[in-house]
Amino acid sequence: MGHIRGLSFNFDDDQQLLDQGIIIYDALYSWAKHLQSVKHTQSPTKQLLLAVLHAYMNPDNKRKPPVWVKELNSMIQDQIDMNLALSLTELAESVDVNPAYVSRTFARYFDDLSFGEYIRKLRIDKAIQLLEATDYTLTEIALPDRLFGPKAFYPYFQKTDRPNSLGIQKNRQKVKYVPVNKNHSI
Repeated sequence: MGHIRGLSFNFDDDQQLLDQGIIIYDALYSWAKHLQSVKHTQSPTKQLLLAVLHAYMNPDNKRKPPVWVKELNSMIQDQIDMNLALSLTELAESVDVNPAYVSRTFARYFDDLSFGEYIRKLRIDKAIQLLEATDYTLTEIALPDRLFGPKAFYPYFQKTDRPNSLGIQKNRQKVKYVPVNKNHSI
């Protein structure tokens, strides 16, 4: 590794330094990709380097989420409709995990969203389901929440590719139920 650190002292031209760095990177990549089963990787240092390179080259190898993530998700799903003031601190303590740690790692396990963003997303998704399935207006859906006025939904519709509430209501009106005349004979 001393050779790699010394590269910057041996080259004044940035382009030459970059070229040499690419050659070294390519050699390490080829070594890690194609020489996995060769016995020369038996030393602990080389095995560690190989493990790091494999982890870097295969980002799809995600670790299984901790047990508390499933428990936390279940609690959120159970309480989202009834508990208007969901608290990350209370939820974290109920699964016996430090609230600061849950806050830091929440996005990793919940759609890359913070706790507050995730709760808003769930509530807005529920509102969209109600808009599509019922005759309620956005105001009627938003007011019982008290955390969201109807205006709070509009920025969300603008940030996503979802149709806005008016578009949902118009689509719902296009597909109106037409009763069948039972007295009509064929």
